Parts: sequence; structure tokens; C-alpha cells
Amino acid sequence: MKEISEGIGKSEKTVRRYLESMEHSILDIAVIKERGQDRKYRYRIKKYATPFRPLLLNSYEVIALNFIRGFSHFKEFPIINENINSVFNKISLSAEESKAKSNNDFQERVANLFIMTKQLGGKAYKTNEEFLLLETLIEAALEYKICNLVYGIVEQSKNYKIAPLHFFNYRDALYIIAKDMNESKYKYKNFALHRMKSVESSQDKSFKYPSDFNVEKYLKSNVFNIVGEKHTIKLKFAPHSKDYILEREWFPDQKEDVLGDNSVILSFESDINMMLIGWIRGFGPDVEVLEPEELRERIIEDLNKNLCKYGDDAETSSA
Repeated sequence: MKEISEGIGKSEKTVRRYLESMEHSILDIAVIKERGQDRKYRYRIKKYATPFRPLLLNSYEVIALNFIRGFSHFKEFPIINENINSVFNKISLSAEESKAKSNNDFQERVANLFIMTKQLGGKAYKTNEEFLLLETLIEAALEYKICNLVYGIVEQSKNYKIAPLHFFNYRDALYIIAKDMNESKYKYKNFALHRMKSVESSQDKSFKYPSDFNVEKYLKSNVFNIVGEKHTIKLKFAPHSKDYILEREWFPDQKEDVLGDNSVILSFESDINMMLIGWIRGFGPDVEVLEPEELRERIIEDLNKNLCKYGDDAETSSA
């Protein structure tokens, strides 16, 4: 208290009154009061509770916000909807003033462009458990707190101690880039939100953001390093799939080789994970796994299991 008083040139009584008023301010500033080992009280403000100055948005920024709102994967959570609606209410107030002066209904027309009545594919997050996991990770990342994570499918779950760094979206699913505090071979890893079983943030264990970590460089080369060992994946696609395969980038640094019959060999680096296997399964008979042998055997095993489910019907059809 004394240091604050001397710093701003006010009495300790006045400073105390300022701090009390801030705790109940309409600006919703979270002032945290902590008592140290020296028995003195100290104050700090949560970074994510600090208010921002009003922003002036240009046309394309408004378009981008509406686009993101239309494709949001967290529509079912009240806290997300409330904050999204709050942002657009503020935009609407400014737009109404602008419309009254210029008779331009730009905001209304933009809002009508991006309407999605339901999730059209991809991963939709709807359970409170998923949101609580995300909330814990966000708060830990903001406060630089180490987390204990249980991760994976049920029979293969593992325990990790991670430092959460960044979030990113890939194929409509949410992933987090984290530093593995117990691993040296793969220092940074990606973890899918939908494969997390539990997350607990440590109250007394913090980390420093790694100065040697470049997130842009990492994403260009390691998006598909989903914890496991990397392999060179080589797939052969049927000739009639050529245009569809070549029209987009499926994996970073992928290589395409078009053969004489118009079939396509697609090569890239990845670990063998459920997302990759599910993606390959989706092409059915239009794809063949050439490499690695481990992945090829996994797909063959799945196909044999599926064939057994159909029994005599499958034999009759093939005949």
C-alpha cells in the first residue's frame, strides 16, 4: 500500500478507497488481493479482466467477425453466446448511428450473409465438460500455469505435464500447442480438445514462455505431429479422384505425383492417429495405402472386420 501511495502521490487511505471502488467498478476489473510472507498486502489485476479501449472497425473487420460467428463451434454455451452477442450489440449501436447519418445499412446486409442454422460437419463442442477443459487451459495459458493432462482414447490414455502455449483450429477441430514438461524428444506437441479426459491447472507451478519457440515456424512443419512417431505416408488415389485430390492442400509440404493413368500418389509426413485413419477410411475403395506397412496393415485389418459384419451378404455381392 505504501509503495502505491508514494508512486501516485496520494495518501494510503485514498489509495485503499480507490482499490475498493475498482473491485466494484462497472468496468469489471478483477483486483486480486494477496498477502505475502512479510504479512504485507499486494494487489494485481487479472490480465484477461482488464478492459480495452473502444475499437473502430473497418468494413472488412466487420465481415471477418460475422464470418467467424457463423462458423463458431461453441454455439451451445451461454457464456460464449453472451459475449458474442455483446460484441455485435456494440457493433450494431455504432452501425445504427452510421445508418442514421448516411442511410447505409452495411452492417445489416453483412449480418445477413453469414447465417448458419446448424453445424455443417466438423467437430461441434456441446458438453460442459469440454468447455470446462478449454476454460482451464485458457486460464492456465494466460497465467503461465503448468497443467496435468490425461489424454487419449480410453484404453490408451496417458498422463502429461504440459505448459499450454497456443490454440489453433484444424479441419474444424480445436487443438492446443503445448510444451511437454517431461519429454525431450518431442519438446512441443499438439493435443486435440476432444481427446482430453481431464485437465488440472497447478496453482503453485508456473512456466516461462519459451524464448526459442516460433509458433509460425512450428505450424508450418509440425501441425501433424500429434504426439506420436512420424512416418512418411504414401497413398494412391483412383484416377477419377485426381481433380479432387489436387485442388487443395491436405497436409503441409505434401507431394503429388500424377501417374500415366491419372491416378495420384500423395506423400506427406504424419504420425498414425485416429484422425488420419478416419480420413483415409472416408475415401473407401478410391484410396490404397502404399506406405508405411504398419498403416497399410491397420487399414486391411479394419476392412476385414467390416467384411465379417456383412457375412454371407458380402460373399453374394462379390460373386
